[in-house]
Amino acid sequence: MVRLRHALTALLLGVLTVVALNTAHRDVGYARDEGIYFEASRRYASWLALLAQDPGRANQRKVRDRYLAVNHEHPALMKMAAGTSARLLAERPALGTSTSDDDTGGRFPTMPEGAAMRLPAQILAGLGVALLYLAGVALGGGVTAGLLAAGWFLLTPRLFFHAGLHAFDVPVAVAGLWVVLAYRRALHSRAWAIALGPLLGIAIAIKHNALFLPLLLTAHWLCTAAWARFRDRRPLTMGQWLPLPLWSMAVLAPLTTYVLWPWLWTSPTQRLLEYFAFHRQHNWYNMEFLGHNYNQPPMPVSYPAVMTWATVPSTLLVLAAIGLVVLLTRDLMRPPPMACGPAPHNIEGSWWLPLPRDWAPLDGLLLTMLAAFPLVLIALPGTPIFGGTKHWLTAYPFFALAAAAAWGWLWQRSDIGRLRRRWLMPAALALVLGPGALATFRGHPYGLSQYAPLVGGPRGAARLGLARGFWGHAVLPLLPALKGRRVYVHDLHDLARKQYAREGRWPVGAQSSGISQGNAGLLFYEMHMASYEFQLWERMGTGAPQQVLTLHDVPLTSQYVR
Repeated sequence: MVRLRHALTALLLGVLTVVALNTAHRDVGYARDEGIYFEASRRYASWLALLAQDPGRANQRKVRDRYLAVNHEHPALMKMAAGTSARLLAERPALGTSTSDDDTGGRFPTMPEGAAMRLPAQILAGLGVALLYLAGVALGGGVTAGLLAAGWFLLTPRLFFHAGLHAFDVPVAVAGLWVVLAYRRALHSRAWAIALGPLLGIAIAIKHNALFLPLLLTAHWLCTAAWARFRDRRPLTMGQWLPLPLWSMAVLAPLTTYVLWPWLWTSPTQRLLEYFAFHRQHNWYNMEFLGHNYNQPPMPVSYPAVMTWATVPSTLLVLAAIGLVVLLTRDLMRPPPMACGPAPHNIEGSWWLPLPRDWAPLDGLLLTMLAAFPLVLIALPGTPIFGGTKHWLTAYPFFALAAAAAWGWLWQRSDIGRLRRRWLMPAALALVLGPGALATFRGHPYGLSQYAPLVGGPRGAARLGLARGFWGHAVLPLLPALKGRRVYVHDLHDLARKQYAREGRWPVGAQSSGISQGNAGLLFYEMHMASYEFQLWERMGTGAPQQVLTLHDVPLTSQYVR
């Protein structure tokens, strides 16, 4: 009954997360990358429809490549899911915006096309919340610990913002979480060891961040095995050093990714090499940090650490740090077994069950590696400047689990009676999650520009010279005034503009143009974009914008009219 109650709670939290994201993100404009993903998703879904009707023709190389060439530098799984979702749930495109005869909306039209395409990523975010609740209950020893882990993930403003987009950053973070949870089970279970490879393959088919997971998990297992051998004096077989879970990741994961990425079906070796070359030589973005604009590596080594401090509510970060220390200390201080040798409860491991139940699993080391690695990777001098905090979101589920462990440890050591603790824990949970919940609510729909209270929120971040935003999403309230004008759209991607048009949200008669031909213009505030504002002043004949979108009085987007 206890397990059933936890399962139902996790399901409820997941469903509420999906509903909240799908509803709230109707007010979030389309980010720059989303425009490309929308276009690719429509084409991928068309190929899937052709595959269902005429498999022979769909699998001809020229036909398949024609449909899948758009955005082939990223895996296809999330875009195929988004396109399928739109074919089921999207409303009919606005008059004159259809791209083909079968572009007529979904079979059950219930939401705008963009909302339908965002839905698969939102479902994965809901899955992440549910998994964190269940894992948090186990780590922290109670319901409030599970709620803390789930709330840590959902009520961090940047995470809530990214979780609702048709993008890959939160989905791959959730996929990384399920791979790690499966890995822990795989050390004790043959069935989970076999399932681990396909689960990792799905994660890689979402985004390339998952490629680091097998390296980290292999390193963790070798440390665990070495600890058991040399500290606990446990006998290890040869098979335990390279057990079934590692072979599953090495063999089944690539096969699963290959099946889920049709672009690789033609010349897989050549296209894999192109894929790795693209990300190794990725375009550099401009990023403002502490009053300086960086447009090529190296970024300051402190960048990911400072930005994590600046964007994650401090109560949650402190709990996560305490949890990692507690878990690492538990790993080191765990007493060695009193005796070695065979025992009825399977004290000896094997190739397919490498970690007997009473061997130290080194969970503290596992969570620390997974929480620290994404930040360390971004801090390396040779890492390209990809963008903001979204590129180390894969660390946050493990920070959330560490916070749940700290929560349980702190309450166990509190000198409070059981009855009083029962009433105090929910109040304490509200105090801990409250700042993040309030910041998420107050920052919506511009969560990409929200900062933590200790930084001073968006105002403090502006004074410190931290980025106000990027991607051109903060625009929706400005659109109606552009009716009938020639608009310089600045950082608003043209494919995002086309998506607004397909949904009937782009103003009638408005056309995009260059600054020199426009009689209206948008400006998204980024440090390296200052020259465009000067050009807008000259073209529009005024330095005063007609409208300004702000978050806590900090300008995000301005609209100029001639």
